[in-house]
Amino acid sequence: MWFIELLRGVYQPITQSFETFYGSVTDDGGKHTCALFKWNGENLQIDNKNIVRKKVSGGTLVPHFAVNGVLAEKMGWFKESKNGIFVKWELGTNLKMSYIDGKVPSKNEIDFKDASGNPLYWKVTKDSNDITWIWLNMKVNWEFINLNVAFRSIVKEPTRSLHVYSNVGGSSIVGNRITDLLREIKFKREGRGVVYFEPLHIQYLPVRYEVIEFIEVQVAETSGVGGDLVKFVEGNTILTLHFKKG
Repeated sequence: MWFIELLRGVYQPITQSFETFYGSVTDDGGKHTCALFKWNGENLQIDNKNIVRKKVSGGTLVPHFAVNGVLAEKMGWFKESKNGIFVKWELGTNLKMSYIDGKVPSKNEIDFKDASGNPLYWKVTKDSNDITWIWLNMKVNWEFINLNVAFRSIVKEPTRSLHVYSNVGGSSIVGNRITDLLREIKFKREGRGVVYFEPLHIQYLPVRYEVIEFIEVQVAETSGVGGDLVKFVEGNTILTLHFKKG
């Protein structure tokens, strides 16, 4: 659930900060003033059924949403095809477009049109930094599918080393320092479920004290000090220590 959690963490603070800074509201007469995101399982939907549209001089003011062209292509939302000097963007396999209430918008209802006046469901522009942006039509609904699968294909399965420290065992030298390191483990993010690690070869270390009143354990990225401690999400983290008589 990496990509989904990332979107959850980014979208809400942005919405709240815009409302505070600009004095805007997210609801206008029962209609939404910004793109409305909904979750359908692991798929992210943009529901445009109840989007506000304001008539202003020179046209209609509506909420808008755009995706970066590089991200859109890597995530499978759009694909770019070239024919000589001409570039065309087509809908990818991981972005679904659907008509609101099953009704095809009329030509006059479409947000974007090409040079000939034909309706477009998305528009491609470049900003001053030559970055491509793909603007989605707000007269239809959109659904981003296979988010985590596509995201994994970009970043791969992240793995990293974690160090488990405890005051139970005697100190040892790791690199150029003395630490209370018990074990180094390889952590692989699975995105969901329980991560379970059991060493193939058990190593017994001498106990520091014959009588132990308190056992302290730390799990860190590289060391057990400073800001290197692992920040776990909600839930239980279980560590089993095995003792045997000498």
